[in-house]
Amino acid sequence: MTSQPADDLAAQCFPAPSAAFFDRSQNSWVLSRYQDVLDAMHEPALRQEGHEKVPAQVRQNVSDAISQSRMSEWEKQIEPLAHRIIAALPQGRSIELVSEVLRPWSCAVTSVVLGLDASGARQLAALAPHLSHGNARSLHRIGLAIRRRVASARLKRLLRGVRLPGVQSLFLGISQTLPEFLAKAWLALLENPSQLARLQAEPNLMPKGVDELLRFSGPVHTLVRRAERDVEIADLNIAEGDRVILKVALANRDPGHFINPNSLDIARRNTGHLSLGGGPHSCVGALLVRMAAISATRAFTEKMAMAELVEPVVWRRGSTLESPHSLRVRLES
Repeated sequence: MTSQPADDLAAQCFPAPSAAFFDRSQNSWVLSRYQDVLDAMHEPALRQEGHEKVPAQVRQNVSDAISQSRMSEWEKQIEPLAHRIIAALPQGRSIELVSEVLRPWSCAVTSVVLGLDASGARQLAALAPHLSHGNARSLHRIGLAIRRRVASARLKRLLRGVRLPGVQSLFLGISQTLPEFLAKAWLALLENPSQLARLQAEPNLMPKGVDELLRFSGPVHTLVRRAERDVEIADLNIAEGDRVILKVALANRDPGHFINPNSLDIARRNTGHLSLGGGPHSCVGALLVRMAAISATRAFTEKMAMAELVEPVVWRRGSTLESPHSLRVRLES
């Protein structure tokens, strides 16, 4: 699809991180080096802007809910889902991976984790297309917003019957963020066929490979924090109330921490990526995200290793997230 090597394109998209500085145009401190962003993530005085999305008690409840025994049970049910969806794809035409594989798969995974019965799973599948943010043109945005509000209200009623702590956070993570990550990760594998072939030939590398894909293709490129009190980070005196922007994607490509950071290396020994956060604001469902991503990517490498992109990628870009909105491929025999 492109005439330039993937590494050259990555280097263009990810400039080297710089020392922390104050950006007057954004009225914010900007941190992009790996250690600076890591320190900021572990600083409890730096909070998400506005209300805390996941209160401390909810975070603890979710952590307790994702027990090892429950994870093992979920894994048994989740493992065959991607294989089943990919096997059922129609032959003889191109395939849009986001809408035809990742969205149905994430919906099925969500139903498993939330313990929905067949009726609830069907309702969730019907609501899911109206809950994701698309790249609609302005003429259609009002109609989409109305449908999204209606779908959100129906989802809220559906989730009332789910007896699982932090159900809303789990739902958003599995049904929205997870497929966005996998769309970007699978694109990276398609653009790096040698790494895709190695992952297929050496399936034992899958857990390490998924961590590398999180570093290389994590969907969250930027996080914003607000200082609750005076704090010192990256040799800066950040005052109470100051806004702090964390450039996660740049930190994950910091040459001061990673060797050849713009290269995808599924056998990379120590990633230490920041894509799932860190400290008191780390992803509450990180273990679940990794398990589900490993399961889906295993099916992708086994069944679609010969796939090739047939159309330019359509991107969904926002102030925090970036991921492919459309990823159309053709399967080669």
